[in-house]
Amino acid sequence: MATASSPQVKTPQANTHASSGVSNAGTIDLAVLNLDDLGVIRGCSRACEHVFGYLPDELTGRHVSMLLPQLPDTELVQEGRINSRLAHLCQCAFTFQARRRDGRCFASELFINHLGSHNVVVLVRSLEASIANGDAQPVR
Repeated sequence: MATASSPQVKTPQANTHASSGVSNAGTIDLAVLNLDDLGVIRGCSRACEHVFGYLPDELTGRHVSMLLPQLPDTELVQEGRINSRLAHLCQCAFTFQARRRDGRCFASELFINHLGSHNVVVLVRSLEASIANGDAQPVR
């Protein structure tokens, strides 16, 4: 994946073939979102169905805040770079709230990278398995 070489993005291993809505212990649920600079989803991985409950085609053209409610007014790109505050939060493993299709919220980590003009990639890692194992704090 092109994002692995960026210093802004950590590259967790992904289990994109899980079929249930709940993570198995030891697996990582990782969805990949391709956004424009304004946060509109241009494409996404099939893992979005597992993580969020949406087919990729259902998300195209929607704003990312539909899945990540903390980002409605956040400028993703400033002066040709990822918003410095957002980049800092991602590097600090800040827990972001994510929302499934059924309205249920869950804890997640974000990994974000600006790949050029109007191309932002966001990796969303569900922390549900980590919370169930006591390794992470739930979203409040």
